[in-house]
Amino acid sequence: MKSTRRLIAIAFFGAIATVLMWFPKFPILPAAPWMSYDFSDVPVLIGTFSMGPVAGFFIVTIKNALYFLTRARHGLVGTFMNWSTTLVFILAAGAIYHWVKRDRWGALIGMLIGTVLFTVVGVFLNIYVALPIWGIPTEQVGSLVATAVIPFNLLRGAISTLMTMLLYRRTADLVRSQLRI
Repeated sequence: MKSTRRLIAIAFFGAIATVLMWFPKFPILPAAPWMSYDFSDVPVLIGTFSMGPVAGFFIVTIKNALYFLTRARHGLVGTFMNWSTTLVFILAAGAIYHWVKRDRWGALIGMLIGTVLFTVVGVFLNIYVALPIWGIPTEQVGSLVATAVIPFNLLRGAISTLMTMLLYRRTADLVRSQLRI
């Protein structure tokens, strides 16, 4: 019974994250209006902190699979970019929270380290995967990384961290009490 409840919770967080990936979306950098922020990382982080990094992997995979099948405007490349950066973010945050320090400070430190790691992964993937596939000229890649990719990912991590810190305790307690996971 407990494993059924856990699967329901994973599906629940994946569904919420998918809806939050649809809307609201807003650009956070004037230099990169095509890069928009959505709140979908927040339920993925909350689910990861509530149930562990393995559950977080499944939540982020469900989120991106459903988004790709329903509304992916940047196709497979954009979906892959979101999946891989979010995965790095939540695995780092979840691992530190669950295996190092299981409190607010552990969550905060995990999300800060996760933000740095997914920014590095985002730079690498943009340079070697996304920007070449999207046909961005090589001479523009460096300036795009410096003016768009790095600032966007740092802001994305900061906003998601702040929102998760504000919502985690109440949300996790509610999920645990309702699903008894």
